[in-house]
Amino acid sequence: MDLHGGNIYRLQREGLDEILDYSSNINPLGVPETFKKVVMENFHILEKYPDPEYVALREAIGKYNNINYKNIIVGNGATEILFLYMKSLNIKKATIVAPTFAEYERALRISKKEVEFFQLREEEDFILNVDRLLEEIKDSELVVLCNPNNPTGKFIELDKIDRLSKELEKLNKRLFIDEAFIEFVEDWENKTAKLLERKNIFILRALTKFFALPGVRLGYGISYDENVLKNMENNREPWSVNSFAEMAGISMLEDKEYIKATEEWIYEEKKWFYQELAKIDKIKVYETKSNFILVKLLEDKAPSFREKMIKEGVLVRDASNFVYLDESFIRLAIKDREKNKRVIEKIRRTVR
Repeated sequence: MDLHGGNIYRLQREGLDEILDYSSNINPLGVPETFKKVVMENFHILEKYPDPEYVALREAIGKYNNINYKNIIVGNGATEILFLYMKSLNIKKATIVAPTFAEYERALRISKKEVEFFQLREEEDFILNVDRLLEEIKDSELVVLCNPNNPTGKFIELDKIDRLSKELEKLNKRLFIDEAFIEFVEDWENKTAKLLERKNIFILRALTKFFALPGVRLGYGISYDENVLKNMENNREPWSVNSFAEMAGISMLEDKEYIKATEEWIYEEKKWFYQELAKIDKIKVYETKSNFILVKLLEDKAPSFREKMIKEGVLVRDASNFVYLDESFIRLAIKDREKNKRVIEKIRRTVR
């Protein structure tokens, strides 16, 4: 099984050219026109190396987040930032709140850290129980969580994050928060952990999901700990962000029309898609704050359901390889209304 969604290339090699990819959580509005225009007008930039300190890019990201650019580090996708952070920490053990993104564990193990998991329980609707987490972490020096969480779509409100980070701070522990999907949350600017400005918090962000640019690798981290950022910069390869990715960040973050259109789409569509899926017998649907939905199959298994849906022309994410999820679970991306209607009908036919 693929570790992540989005491997349509394998299906294409097998002769399936027409496929709706509902395994990959990318903005269906596509690449912003502002970025396309900037690329066409600035091909000459490829003749020069990027700024090794990426000051203009970091300033654009800082303006977007209303923070000083010196609190920002950029990388070749959020994955590079994730691996850099884990490599730069002088710790022995970390706790990952799961089910969640698999690369956290890989980054920790490659960095020679011990890993344990804290389970988000299905009977608690996969919502984080902070009290239970604080009781169980014991000798871990770092807590890793995704907010909103992939694949559950659940979001931890800022007051909970505040309390958790304060308690961890008392114990000299750190908190890593992946906010790659936070822009899909209503009023996210007032809910991000960035507002806490706490040294023991590191925040991971990506442009991949919201701005529909998985092929242009650009991610960034936010930290108020100068030593952490310094260690990461010392470990980072030079010029890891290419010139087109740099242009993408500088241009797209000011594209207010695209941002507004995306917000209007996701706020309405995730509610509609959830409500329509919830009407289908033989599945259980979990309400989401992000641009994907976790679904439990009540009478089928994810591998066989995935194969049936491929025959219907739809690729869904088999979620059974997430820690603590079994073969009952799949994950669906949220696309535009026309595609979502087609997928709803195909699911209805498949679960009969």
